This record gives sequence, structure tokens and C-alpha cells, in this order.
Amino acid sequence: MFNNPYPNPMFNNQYFELIRDNQQFQPQKDSTHSLYVDGIPNDAQEREVAHIFRPYPGFQRVRLIKKQTQKGREYLLCFVDFDDALQATIVMQTLQGYRFDKNDKTGLKIYFANNPKQEKQNKK
Repeated sequence: MFNNPYPNPMFNNQYFELIRDNQQFQPQKDSTHSLYVDGIPNDAQEREVAHIFRPYPGFQRVRLIKKQTQKGREYLLCFVDFDDALQATIVMQTLQGYRFDKNDKTGLKIYFANNPKQEKQNKK
């Protein structure tokens, strides 16, 4: 039987345990517990997006915010919250480039969400 060193996180938290000490996944100074996700299709529903992120330890919620440009083009802002910055870092590194649809050419681009309080403190 094939023993996968990175088991599907949907079934247990071993995935988190295996990679939390890996340097690639260590939170940086500007890390936050919230992620901004670019590349979500305009017709996506919160439930669809949550299915991508929910299997990961520390998942709290997805926030989809519908916006419109001055010219009337609609788009979605997507934020995903986790318990802490380490969990958010692991998810960001793991799902970077994830293709939402089979015709998706670029995949998701995931960043740490800006923390306005932190930015104000850094400017002082």
C-alpha cells in the first residue's frame, strides 16, 4: 500500500504536523491570520470557496465581498481567516496556483491580507 507522506488534510491533522517545522512554511514578519485570495470567479459561491480551504487545520471562515468598478464590471474580493499566522502560511504556500476551474489558466494568487492596524503601527 502506498504511504503518502502528506496525507489529505480532510481526514486528519497529520498534514499540519508534518510540515509545521519546515522552514518554507514558517510565518514571516508581515504574516497575518487572514489571507486575500485573488482569482476567484465572479460566479463563485461562498460554499464552493470554503470547500477548498475548510480541510486545513485552523480554518475559521471565508468572506466574499461583491464589488463593482466605476464602469460597472463586477468582481469578488475574497478573504479567508485561520486561527493563526502559521496555519495561514501553510495554506498560502500549499494552495498557491490552485486552479478553481479546469479552464483556469493562472490559478489562485494568495497573499496575506493587509492588517490596517499593523500598517499604522509600522508607519509610526
